[in-house]
Amino acid sequence: MHEMNLKELIGRFVSQSGKQHLMDKQILFDRWPEYVGDICAKFSKCEDLQNGILYVRVKNAALRFELFGNKSQILKKIESDFGTLVQEIVFR
Repeated sequence: MHEMNLKELIGRFVSQSGKQHLMDKQILFDRWPEYVGDICAKFSKCEDLQNGILYVRVKNAALRFELFGNKSQILKKIESDFGTLVQEIVFR
């Protein structure tokens, strides 16, 4: 019998307990600055992920417009890390 490391053990528990979606959601929210840049991330925040739609709160209209214009690039970056977890982003 081989020994499991802690990462494997946690991964197995998460997948068996049905909590993988919650874990992916938290990792996605934590990586938001990687997808939009530190400055944009400072003025925007992931609020929820439901049924493939990522809801992002944006602090001003100008930034909302810029993020909306870059939505397809942001989705491609997220897809490269998470597959089809996010199919749409709603900026509000």
